[in-house]
Amino acid sequence: MNNNYWTTSDFTSACIARASGIPLIDLIKDKPHSITFVFSEEPQKCEAILKSHWDRSLKLETRLLFETINELKTRIYERLKQ
Repeated sequence: MNNNYWTTSDFTSACIARASGIPLIDLIKDKPHSITFVFSEEPQKCEAILKSHWDRSLKLETRLLFETINELKTRIYERLKQ
């Protein structure tokens, strides 16, 4: 994968990245019940966002976070049906 993309199979990390404004460009169905999220951002920036989440300095609107969770759940469900 290109260095301009960041991938994760962790749902929580994907939600945090997406809610932080990182564009989600693809969901890859790895196995029957496994998804990899592909974001169009350099891995270093995404890792910095996750670091700020884990050290509790990241500020996100709760409504945006819950909307992102629902969006990604819907997209996962649609991709797994394919």
